Amino acid sequence: MQIPVILLVLLGACVGLFVLVGGFFAIRNAFRNSLIGQILNGLKQEVNEGKVGPEDFKLSQAMANPKSVSDLSEALIPRINKDFPDLNLSQMRSAAQAVLVKSLDLQMQMTMGGNGDTIDRIQTEIQGCGIGCTRSLSEELWHKIGSARADGRTLVYRDVIVHKSGINEYQKTSSTVEITFQYSIQCLQYQERNGKFISGNRATPTQTRYNVKVINILDADRFAWEDIKGVGFTCPHCGAPVKHLGTDVCSFCGTAIKTVDMRIWLVDKLVEI
Repeated sequence: MQIPVILLVLLGACVGLFVLVGGFFAIRNAFRNSLIGQILNGLKQEVNEGKVGPEDFKLSQAMANPKSVSDLSEALIPRINKDFPDLNLSQMRSAAQAVLVKSLDLQMQMTMGGNGDTIDRIQTEIQGCGIGCTRSLSEELWHKIGSARADGRTLVYRDVIVHKSGINEYQKTSSTVEITFQYSIQCLQYQERNGKFISGNRATPTQTRYNVKVINILDADRFAWEDIKGVGFTCPHCGAPVKHLGTDVCSFCGTAIKTVDMRIWLVDKLVEI
């Protein structure tokens, strides 16, 4: 019996289609099992679960272009050295940078949970950076953390990198001396609620700047006691409290006092600009 030509053509087409479909599924399965396929599959799952959204796929030049800083070090360092010849500005800049990074980390940790967290923990953690902070700074950070917690938000700062730094300002008032450092940083910065993304960007690092103001309390009588009670600066000879830290001699026994001590410098402000 002779098979019609049209039947042979249809049979050949079916066989070809079967081979083509089989090849497609074989290629698809091979791709799924590849490293790229596994990454894309995991990404698809995160999209379905609401962990990743369109905002995470925005392309930008943020990672390649860190923000510049307004560095007036060349003009300000001679003035600072004249007033405080023994001050290690490099050490202070590193300590202020550590406080900035620590403050971001504390905001993330304390909004993730931890019912035992208190404002005193902020004070203690910052002391570990090699320089203290004023009570007003601790209260400001605590207020921001408390506000986020009350709203069920987690403040996330991941992979923090400091690109540049410099001295931005130097001022003297009747009660303090203020040195402002400026830092250019990059980090993944976003907010979540109940584990779900609500704002920011989880894929592209945010580039921003912070001013970190460090103060020296020249006259304790004119400054809030809460800001200096943790300093504990006393005369090394008689133990009398030193209130006027701008002086070089103890007002009780006349002993010379070296006032350049990191304990009398406190971080007072962290301002994103």
